[in-house]
Amino acid sequence: MSLAGTQAGRREERKAENRAKILAAAKKVFAEKGLGEATARDIVRETDLASGTFYNYFRDKDEVFRALLEEFEDRTREATLHLRRDKSLSLENRVEQGARAFFQLVVEDRALFCALRRNAGAFSLLPAESLFGSGMAEFSDDLDMWRDLGELPGVDVDYLSAAIAGAALQVANRLVERDPPDPDEAARFCTRMVIGPIRAIAADDS
Repeated sequence: MSLAGTQAGRREERKAENRAKILAAAKKVFAEKGLGEATARDIVRETDLASGTFYNYFRDKDEVFRALLEEFEDRTREATLHLRRDKSLSLENRVEQGARAFFQLVVEDRALFCALRRNAGAFSLLPAESLFGSGMAEFSDDLDMWRDLGELPGVDVDYLSAAIAGAALQVANRLVERDPPDPDEAARFCTRMVIGPIRAIAADDS
């Protein structure tokens, strides 16, 4: 590799490291102060970066918060998508393994989840077109697939999508407060809560 190429590579590495430092600091600041009270200066103070460095990567604190939302959505998708679409698994196994992967992610990066949880009310203050939009759209597609496989007879998949997402977030809220947190227990609970009503609806519809 040429000297110029090596230097360019190092610059890109440094830029990635600086951005990661800002995001890591933002998790801590947003969890402690909330989006409303936090400032870009508070975030930079949690790093070893110069104050002006922040604006090389983000316009303002809202853009940092959106980046954290997108990180959470991307990591959730990566952890669960292949499980939700594995037709070799039973419906119950798909639900449980997907839930377990989500809850393990929450526990592994508790700082990120707590930062988002602390600022749940701020979601409505940001433009809504992309907040979890792609993830929820994919999940709705998965439920359509499950229905087409005959696994959700008589079930309104739109309501089911909202119910599963809401339940998962609320259980995750309780999970991170437990010592020690148990993702397996949380996954089993959510699975029973989802599968039981689906079977009851199917029985009523038959």
